[in-house]
Amino acid sequence: MKRGFTLVSTLVTIAIIMVLMVATFYGSGFLQGKTASSRKDGLGKTVMGQAKYAAKDDVCRSNLGQVRQAIQILQINEDDKPPEDIHETKLPQEFYSCPVGKEAYLYNPETGQVQCPHLGHEKY
Repeated sequence: MKRGFTLVSTLVTIAIIMVLMVATFYGSGFLQGKTASSRKDGLGKTVMGQAKYAAKDDVCRSNLGQVRQAIQILQINEDDKPPEDIHETKLPQEFYSCPVGKEAYLYNPETGQVQCPHLGHEKY
């Protein structure tokens, strides 16, 4: 009798662990506000993927902020004239492209505006 109880408890434990793993990696949809379908680019279909791309979105925002600040500093030094090329800011190369889609940032030398062309990053 004791042997059968141990087998059943082991199977129940394995089943619970499997349910938790599925919920962790694929999401249960229960009480989740932002799902993968809410991303315009369709990336991050799993819970782990959503976390990964949310972090990359934050890196993109941060990179754009750093580039914009560098442009402002150059404008102050050049009598309010924005630099002709974004690379005049002399930032590391990874600051000039989106970490999610690897697209180069769009720079308008007349206005000094920098934007990310990646789908869903229009408002960054």
